Amino acid sequence: MSVARTWAVALSGLDGALIDVEADLSQQTPDFRIIGLGDRALGEAVQRVHNACANSGLPLPRRRITVNLSPASLPKHGSAFDLAIAIAALATDGGLDTAS
Repeated sequence: MSVARTWAVALSGLDGALIDVEADLSQQTPDFRIIGLGDRALGEAVQRVHNACANSGLPLPRRRITVNLSPASLPKHGSAFDLAIAIAALATDGGLDTAS
């Protein structure tokens, strides 16, 4: 599996909007990128996700992972997306049981 999807919620005041978190695994030079109008804290999610996965014994694939947060027009703030990003990134390699 090279593409995995999950959902997260972006909060704007009291309103919540569903965010589609889509991770793509490609055969290019190892890298981890997050795109889709994220703030500085979301840019640091790459390191937090790497550390959390390594510490839990679930290493990320050693290939290029691109995570797209859509809709891109909606601002996303903070570290609330880390879990959804980690799950989508781990699922791209088939390392998670997606049936349960």
